[in-house]
Amino acid sequence: MGPPSPPPMQVYQRVMIFVDGTNLLLRLAEDLNVSFRADKLPDSAIRVAASLINGLYSGVRFKIIRRYWFSSFTGSDETRFKFAQRLRGYNFEPVIFRKKGNREKGVDIALTMSMLINAFNQNYDIGLLVAGDEDYLELVTEIKRYGPRVEGAFLECGLSGELKLAFDNFRMLETKDLKDPIKQPLIDEFSDNKK
Repeated sequence: MGPPSPPPMQVYQRVMIFVDGTNLLLRLAEDLNVSFRADKLPDSAIRVAASLINGLYSGVRFKIIRRYWFSSFTGSDETRFKFAQRLRGYNFEPVIFRKKGNREKGVDIALTMSMLINAFNQNYDIGLLVAGDEDYLELVTEIKRYGPRVEGAFLECGLSGELKLAFDNFRMLETKDLKDPIKQPLIDEFSDNKK
């Protein structure tokens, strides 16, 4: 008999998460039947979204390299800074653009570039795209050509069937599975019925 075999090495899959934050927050509001108030920052909404996202890769075989949150904002530079601080508090790398009128500019392009560049540089084994917009279909197809797995997660409302089909794996984000202490502050904070 020879020497004992060494224990098997633990293999970690490197994960990077890319969140279309604006779209996620809008669909989250729709799913929970609340309306975001323009004069409030979405701290409770970010907490709910972070809870949904962070539960996706809780296993030991995953190593989350980075979590990106792409979004836009209206208001002052101080508003932007506070929004970025809140995202950082939930372990997201904020990539935030100023909204121009009613149009969001730069979010989709920045998310696409970041996901492609990181795939090209082989910075992740699994790229998780938290988005439901069919505009990301070509991005998913292109990244798969570089070799990483592309997984998706989103709420049922606003989800493109074509995009869902393109992912290597898809996980539905379910707000009904969240405990009320997580959801209720969002409903209370952003309800238009609140006086």
